Amino acid sequence: MYSRISFPFIISILLLFVKCEKAKEKEVIEQKEDRNERELAKHLLSDYYQYTRPVRNYSSVLNVTVQPQIYNLVEVNEQNEQIKILLWFPQSWKDDYLTWDPKDWNGIERIIIPKSQIWIPDGYIFNTVEETEPLENHNARVRYDGRVEVDFNKLVDLTCPMSVLSFPFDVQLCALQFGSWSYQAHAISFNVLDTFVPKKSKNSEWDIVSFNATKMTTKYGDTLGGFNVYEEIFYYLELRRKPLYYIVVILLPSFLIVTVSNIGLFTPHGVHGDREEHVSLGLTTMLTMAVILDMVTGQMPRSAEGIPLLGMYVLIEFVISVIAVLVSVGIIFAHERMLYLDATPPYWVYKLFSDEGKMSLEEIEEDFCSKPADLVQELRFCMEEIKRYLDEQEATEKNRIIWQRFFSWADILFSIFFFIANCLVTFFMFMEFIF
Repeated sequence: MYSRISFPFIISILLLFVKCEKAKEKEVIEQKEDRNERELAKHLLSDYYQYTRPVRNYSSVLNVTVQPQIYNLVEVNEQNEQIKILLWFPQSWKDDYLTWDPKDWNGIERIIIPKSQIWIPDGYIFNTVEETEPLENHNARVRYDGRVEVDFNKLVDLTCPMSVLSFPFDVQLCALQFGSWSYQAHAISFNVLDTFVPKKSKNSEWDIVSFNATKMTTKYGDTLGGFNVYEEIFYYLELRRKPLYYIVVILLPSFLIVTVSNIGLFTPHGVHGDREEHVSLGLTTMLTMAVILDMVTGQMPRSAEGIPLLGMYVLIEFVISVIAVLVSVGIIFAHERMLYLDATPPYWVYKLFSDEGKMSLEEIEEDFCSKPADLVQELRFCMEEIKRYLDEQEATEKNRIIWQRFFSWADILFSIFFFIANCLVTFFMFMEFIF
């Protein structure tokens, strides 16, 4: 009887045990199915404290890897000596409190967590006038071993002292100082990766030549009489201006205006060599050069280094125009005085510009020698008077013609001189940048 009762009882117990095991297996499967990204984030952040360094050992140095990229050069303000750039600023570090075993979480190796809920290094650009983040709601990419990566984007307005002596062929070097505002070198150390500029990052006026980084350790005195030691990264951005616009708009017009003006200053008014004053033409040229000079200097900072190269060139062109006007006025004045005073040309001027091919009055007088004596005496007297009068007129006309030829050649020579001088000034001032 006892054996009959015990056997069914044992069978029921075994069935109950199997059922419990199946229930446990089902519960485990359901728990594994519930271990998704949402539950993992809740698990990681349930006891997370975001206001201190995420290291388990206080004496450990937290290494932060940075690799900035210039997405775009937005603006270069030479007058205020500032540049505005859009930066991508990826940073990564190891968070000891954001780790898990992928085997326990259905093989999840990466999750996305809002950066506002975890610790973020307080890296700042110190020499910025204004720094904004167009995308404020960043997310952090977290890996199972605790590696955290965040891509910051910053619109930065930097102070950059401008050296414009060689404008518009100038090259600018701007420094970007980056580091932690709160944590010293014993707390945070920076690992600097090679920086680069994407090929699509272009600017219509500037070329980005290089973007290099140097890490330095700097001591700053504190209010307690000690020192605070910080690690800082200095990024050096080298920019080269594209000069084509200024060559076409300012340099070439200045050269052509002065060249044409100088030629016009020494050109006679008519085909007969008539002269008129050219002061109005010279004043118009000088006014034009003054306007161009104002255009150049209006774009440059008021630096104590000196006048920019292009501004110096325009100023020299202005001086050439002034000298050409003075020389032209001097030639007109000298020519007028020579004619007014009926001055006799010097011997070397007479020999160079006289015309000896005309028939003299003595040859005309010989035609009358064959006439009767009385008639010859009368005609001789008349001829002497006529000869004296004609000699005076001939001498005056001859002097006028000689002076006219002399000053015409002076115009040609000075025109060639100022043209060559203008070409040489332009060539030597910009020779370094042409070749």
